[in-house]
Amino acid sequence: MKKQEQKFWRYLAFGISALFSPYVATAIFIVLVVYNYSTDLNQFLPWMMTFFAFAIVLPGAYVLWLMESHKVDDIHLGDLRDRRIPFLVAAISSLAGTIVLAMLNAVHPVFVISMIYTINSIAIAIISQYWKISVHTGTFASIATVTVIIFGWSFWWLYLFLIPLAWSRIHRKRHTIWQTLAGAAVTSILTLVTFEILRYF
Repeated sequence: MKKQEQKFWRYLAFGISALFSPYVATAIFIVLVVYNYSTDLNQFLPWMMTFFAFAIVLPGAYVLWLMESHKVDDIHLGDLRDRRIPFLVAAISSLAGTIVLAMLNAVHPVFVISMIYTINSIAIAIISQYWKISVHTGTFASIATVTVIIFGWSFWWLYLFLIPLAWSRIHRKRHTIWQTLAGAAVTSILTLVTFEILRYF
């Protein structure tokens, strides 16, 4: 019975980690944000494709290439040493995507959200040169913060998902509690500061 329980908790932790993967969470959020602020397909498609290309596809393709080359073993880059270059690539790619969105004349809220993603990516890339901060909790905390700022405190409950998410990362021994808390705190603060500086509304 004990082995069965351990197996259950292991699968549950894996399922939560996969469901709230930065790739998955970011992809869903991008679609919702761009849909909310675009007025037609002429805006929706270019903005969404730019977000996808620079925030997900290019960084993800680089990690997949590293895996195919047997340079890393885990798509989520569980080893700190494996994170350093890929996270820098992701940050540079995010910055390039934000520049492209500006060239496409994306509306200000979309540009600001892209800047938030870029600034968080840069911060995580820098921290990851020295410490294994949680990208899972960092990504979702930023998404929750953006949602609360845009739609109001009625969406505060999104932060509750950080509890099982942090637990899953700790249970799978991917992070310590401090690394999960730091991920959520750093991106939430940077998201708020970026909103204030760029005057979202």
